[in-house]
Amino acid sequence: METGSSKPRVEQYSTVIDSLCKDKMVDDALLLFTKMTEKGIRADVITYNCLIHGLCNLDRENEAARMLIDMEKEGISPNTRTFTVLVDNFCKKGLVKDAEFTIETMVRIGLRPNVITYNTLIDGYCLRGEVEKAHKVIDRMEERNLVPDIVTYSSLINGYCKKKRIDEAMKLFLKIPEKGLIPDIVMYNNMLQGLFQSANSAAANKLFNEMQAKGPTPNIITFRIVFHGMCENAQVSEALVLFRSLGNSVPMKGVALYNILINGCRKCGKPNLAMDLFDELLSKGVKPDVKTYTVMIQVYCQEGLFDKAKELLPKMEEKGCWPDAATYNVIIQEFMKKKKHQDAENLLEEMINLGFLPHSSTFEMLLNVIPDAGQDSRMRTIIQKIGSVKTEDGK
Repeated sequence: METGSSKPRVEQYSTVIDSLCKDKMVDDALLLFTKMTEKGIRADVITYNCLIHGLCNLDRENEAARMLIDMEKEGISPNTRTFTVLVDNFCKKGLVKDAEFTIETMVRIGLRPNVITYNTLIDGYCLRGEVEKAHKVIDRMEERNLVPDIVTYSSLINGYCKKKRIDEAMKLFLKIPEKGLIPDIVMYNNMLQGLFQSANSAAANKLFNEMQAKGPTPNIITFRIVFHGMCENAQVSEALVLFRSLGNSVPMKGVALYNILINGCRKCGKPNLAMDLFDELLSKGVKPDVKTYTVMIQVYCQEGLFDKAKELLPKMEEKGCWPDAATYNVIIQEFMKKKKHQDAENLLEEMINLGFLPHSSTFEMLLNVIPDAGQDSRMRTIIQKIGSVKTEDGK
């Protein structure tokens, strides 16, 4: 072991353990933790917090609980961070009662929950749609002289939006400056998504314009929300104008935005625009993903271009982008709709051989074309094969 100032300290070990945990390499972190203790280096609360957080992120709560017991044995007291990690884990799983109990335990042993602890609990309630309970947590914070921050209100606004209580979300959003806070990008994104989902696209577009003028700079998440919202509200033309205004920014013009717009054009009955966007994507060197190809298969099928749709499957494979279950379900359903049963059967067999199973909606369509008992049917044979696969898999 090295001596002197070069000897590794607990802080250095904790830094590496934390990095490993963040990279989901918790087993490596635990191994390093063991080696650290074998060298006589005593872990501190920070070391344990890193491990507990890493274990919770991988749903290994039992091991995290054992870490708490080990801390007690070593005479290391958990701190607010320790309990906040546990509160966060419970809230993400929807176990807010356990989260509340954890906070009560904190208080009972003399630890003071901080704003982050309460924000985590508020977010947990909002994810469950229990906005009133989230409000009560804010009241509890203020009673304990803790000032809610922008994260607090972002969670609450998100909760209102998920419950489609958009008017209440907007009232709170407008009051944020009165509280001495500035709405951040998360809050704007939540509000935009809520407005579009409530079919209030006019208000959403107005807010987006205000955001561009004086709010935080829109990020890729903002643009995904806006483009998707516009397309869902029959504003494909406006979405395309906005898309063109972005110039050639690589992050903003990645495959995700193209996918939204191509699908939007398909849904709005503008297949030619969808095909133009697909050609543009290829010409600009943007790599299509499985969603791109799946949507384009729908476009081609709906336009009666079945050969082009089938050609996309081998093209995907050539590009190293393999079709998934959704791709096969889409193309089989489209062929079934046009009564191209033989092509559908061929694709169905190909799908099963790759280990994919049809969705329930696809399966229902297949059942409708099986002839009466006593008649030969390739489709019946395929469906029987599907049944045997499901039985073997226990599904």
